[in-house]
Order: sequence, then structure tokens, then C-alpha cells
Amino acid sequence: MNMHSLNLLTRSLAATLAAGFLCAGAVASEPLAVEDDVASSALAVSPMALDATSMTTDHSINKPTGWWAYTGVTAAQIGTYLTNNGARIASLEVNSVSNGAPLFSVRMVSNSGAYAASGWWWYYGLTFADIQTKLNANTARLIDLQPYDIGGGEIRYAAVMVSNTGSAARAWGYLGGVSSAQISAHLSSTGHRLVDLDSYVVNGVKKFTMISVANTGADAKAWQWWLNQTPADIAAKVSSFSGRIVKLDRQADGTYNFVQVKNTGADNSAWWYQYGFSSMSALVNYANQVSARPVDIVSYLNGSGVRRYDAAFIDNANASTARMRGEFGKAFLDGNGNPTRGIFAAYLKEVGGATKVDLNGHRRAEVASSLKSLHLLHSLRRVDAGTDTLPTPFIYYDYISGTLTQRKNACPNPSLETPLNMRLDYDFEKGLDEMMSISDNRTTRGVTLRTGGFPGLNNTAAAVGMTGTTVRHNIGCGYRNLETNKMDPANRRNDTTASDLARIYEGVWNSTLLKNTNSGRTEFLESANPTTGVGAALQVIINQEAAKLGKSASVASQFGAAVRNWSKGGSYGTCLPDADGGCGQRVIIRSGTGLIRFPIKVAGITQFRTYSYARFISDVPVTCFEDSTTPSMDCPIDTVYTNAYGAAASELYRDEVRAALATW
Repeated sequence: MNMHSLNLLTRSLAATLAAGFLCAGAVASEPLAVEDDVASSALAVSPMALDATSMTTDHSINKPTGWWAYTGVTAAQIGTYLTNNGARIASLEVNSVSNGAPLFSVRMVSNSGAYAASGWWWYYGLTFADIQTKLNANTARLIDLQPYDIGGGEIRYAAVMVSNTGSAARAWGYLGGVSSAQISAHLSSTGHRLVDLDSYVVNGVKKFTMISVANTGADAKAWQWWLNQTPADIAAKVSSFSGRIVKLDRQADGTYNFVQVKNTGADNSAWWYQYGFSSMSALVNYANQVSARPVDIVSYLNGSGVRRYDAAFIDNANASTARMRGEFGKAFLDGNGNPTRGIFAAYLKEVGGATKVDLNGHRRAEVASSLKSLHLLHSLRRVDAGTDTLPTPFIYYDYISGTLTQRKNACPNPSLETPLNMRLDYDFEKGLDEMMSISDNRTTRGVTLRTGGFPGLNNTAAAVGMTGTTVRHNIGCGYRNLETNKMDPANRRNDTTASDLARIYEGVWNSTLLKNTNSGRTEFLESANPTTGVGAALQVIINQEAAKLGKSASVASQFGAAVRNWSKGGSYGTCLPDADGGCGQRVIIRSGTGLIRFPIKVAGITQFRTYSYARFISDVPVTCFEDSTTPSMDCPIDTVYTNAYGAAASELYRDEVRAALATW
């Protein structure tokens, strides 16, 4: 048995703290480890609250921060990611070992703000004795301890530790190679609670590692730990305890050991847990969709030898982002609060200032015609550079016959770009205007042909920092591969992100992405559908917020009339493929991006706060498509989702409307 109980505070100081805490009226009862389904007791302590910093662990802090998760990575790759991200390791697991070198799954948090550690270290390939040597050398405390077999039942450890000095000092302990009974004895004798728990098997005998901290003062939490639980057992125990999972440990038989803390009162936070993610990317996408941060990730091979991932998450949203999550969630989260109805995103940033809303803002997705904003930026950067001019002939093509609406909405088919179908009735400026004002797919294709094809657009995207954007198809064709006549989103999806779209408009407004050397900035803003005033939905929000602030209806009306907006929207009804590339699942896409300016009063003078924004729903499954031009083509599910998107789109601005109205 390997056992260490560390107290790097002096014993007298720890005793003083404990005595002071108990004198305050806390009742210390003993938590029990339980095999199978025997009830454990929770340590009831008071007061309890979410952590203000991650000095103890990052399990119970929900202040927004940057985070990252990777799998199948080497130690060298981890080092590179840490440097590039300005991050520190919060936890890690060993996926496999080859020739003594492990591959890891690793979870990182930004090493700044409330998540900053004054000192931290990580190691692998340690013996149990090595752990104590490293702790002593660094005056450190473990936050994660991962046992792994290097072959023949020989156990080594990967460890993450932080400085245990100054304000970060904690009374704490760790054990390795022990039974659950020995853990119980340790917890009983110390009054600690578990913050890390892992099981492993050596020669058919189950053993555990664990890390604990003193359950006193600001670290005090009501908590439980359970062993050998099925997912159904976990759900029942979480519900009964009103708990929040902070640690999951999956065993070879598919059962779990887990640790939970009570998620009530001041210790309450939005949180989630899920099993069986097919990839780390799927896990990350889930977390970003609900604006969460993983506090524990479990990587394992399932019964079929396929790697899967489980995770527990805590809220990572600011108040405005959390509100927008709720707005989209009314229609796009399922009954269990999970994002199973496509992708949704919302992003709002004050130009030159802070990001106000970032709900899934960096998720790559198809947004249809909103991406024409990139085509406009690309074209006018060429104009400003002097490599193109606006009052010159412009070539585009008709791809079908019919009404203007039918022709402008057609999928541009390069095989139909013949002299017979060529049109020369616009100059370049008119072509850009039509691309933006009536969302003409024909002139958008003409812009693409004129300005260097997809490589030209993608080069501009890269040059302006749109790191999540790749153009692969002509807007208007959805996911159809015209060469194979199959639905092919893997090769024909135009990817972008809400933050990338907003970046275009912020960069145009502040002249960092588009100067006005040859009137490029002016032409962009003229083409981007400028309006003054607001629609009915946003005016309702303005009226509501004005009333809450005690402002008159007249003020609300004047405010709405003064709002300025530049925008580009997008809409698709397309298909995800079946096995043969046919229409396997109908999906809809709705999007909008642009600039909005809210009037404020400064010493009685009207000025403006300017914001760039983007929002979308993408690949939302439907059974049919609404055709607003044909009354007989009625599709309620499409209408429901489209209306829900529209309502959420207006709600994006509520908090900034309130802040601006407060100046009137």
C-alpha cells in the first residue's frame, strides 16, 4: 500500500483553522465509500458557494475562461499547445503506451485571471516515490494523479501539481495503490473531501489513487462519492442529492466511480454530463454549443475496442451568453437540454471593445448567403489595392430561365457558363450591390470568377484572421456536388463561424481590414444594406427595456428610430446525405451578420455605440421545406424553427439596448 497524507500548512495553523470553523457551528459527518448501491452520507457544511478561483481545483468555478481539450497527443505536442494557448493542464489521462512513451488526453484552462496558478508542473513516468520527491522540490500539491500500466502490471503515474504556498496553500492528501476502505479511513481521519479518484487493476486486484483537500472554509462543500455505479444509478443519485458531478472514473465493466458536490444555493451552477462521445471534437462541439467547460474528461476503449469519451461540464457563459443560450434553447435543445437539433450560434462584440455574447461563436458551420460578406470584403480590398475598379464591365451568367427570383436563387452550374448565358448589363459595382441587396447567386458567382476563385476568397479570409472560414462551393448550391450529383457536405460545405463573420464588419468599421483609399470602405457600407430604425420585434424589446428603466414611450420610439444597421442574411433548405449521396435528412440554415449602432446620450448629445454581430442556425433537421411563395407548400416545423431563430436574433441585443437606454 502507498499512502501519503500531506499537510503543507503547519499543523498548528491547520488546527486553528479547523477549530475556528467548527466553532462557527459546522457539523462534520463522515462520507462513506460505497460498493454497489448502498447509500453514502454527505458531509454537510456551511457556508457553501461556488469557488471564486481555481486555486483548489477548477471543478466548481464557472467564471468564463478559455479552455482546450486534446486527445492522442504526445508530451511534446502538449508542450506546444500549452505555449500557444497560454494555458496550464487541469487534468490528463494516458490513452496508451508505446515503447514507454504515453499518448495522452489532456484538458487545459487559460493560466490567467481566476484560473491563474502562481506555479504549476506536470510529469509522467513517475514511480510513486518520485511523486513525493517532485512535490517536495516544488512545494506543491497534486490536482490530478493518473496511474497507468507500462506493461506487465508495472504502474507509473502522470501527475499535475500546483504551488501550495501563500493563498494557494491547502491542507490536503493523496493515496495510491489503496482499497476503497483505506480511502474511507483516510477521509474519516482527516475530514477531507475527494477531488480526484481513479481505479486500476493489477494482477486482478482493483486499486485506487485519490487526492483530497480539507473540507473547510471556502473549500467546504456538501459532497458524496460512489463506486460501481451504472449510468442509471448515477442519474438517480445525482437527482436525489441535487448534485453536480465533478469526477467520473470509468471501469472496465462499464460501471463508474464518481464524486459529486451539492448543486444548490450559492453552490448552484448550470452543468451537464454526457457519455460516449465519438471523438474529442464531438465533445468540444457539445461543450461550446451550450457554452460549457469540461471539468472532467474520461477517455476509454469501449467493448468493441473503439475510443469513446465521457465528460462532466460546468457553465462557462457570461450572463448575456447564458441568456442567449436560453433563448435558442427554447427550440433547439431537446427535452433533456442537449443540443440535438442542429447547430446554433450567436456573437456580439462592441467595435474596439469587449465581446458581449459568445455562444458557440467559433463553431464552423454553413451559413448560406451571409458569407457573401466575405466576397464583398475580398472584392473591395482589391479595389482599395488598385488591382480592380468598380465602374468596369462585369460578367455573370444566367443558369435557368424564369422569373428574376428564380434566376437569382439558382445554383450556379459552371457547365452552363456559355456565351449564350453570359450577361454584361451590370458594371462591377452593380454586381456587388445585387449580390448583397437581393442576394443574387449569379453575381456572387461572377464575383468569384473575377477575383481569383475559391483560392482568392480563402486567401483573403486567412489574411484578415478568419481562421474558421473555408469556401468550397458556389453559394446557392447547398451541399450538392455538381460533378457527382450527390449531396457532399464534406467537400461542398462553406465553413465559417459567427466570430469570423462579425470580424469582417468590425474590421470594416474601424478601417483595419478595409481602408478607403479608393472608396472601398464607403462602397462596402453602401452595399451592406444600410437601414435606419428597427423592425417590430426589436422595437418590442426596446419598449420593454425602456419601461423597466422608467423611460417614456416617446423615448423608446425615438431610440428605435435612431438605431442604424448594416446586414447580410442567408437561408438554405438543403440535405445531409444518405449512404448513396441522396437526400438523407432535410435541413434548414438561417443566418444574419452585420453592424448595429445604438444611440446613447452623452451630456445630452446623441452619440452611438457600435457592435458587430452574427447569429445562425445550421443543419437543423426538418421533414419538409416551407415555400412562402406557394400557400399550398406549408411546412410547420420549418416555420417553427425559422420563427424561433428570428426571435433569438432580436434578443441578441437586449442587454446592450438596456445599457444604451440607461443613458437617455
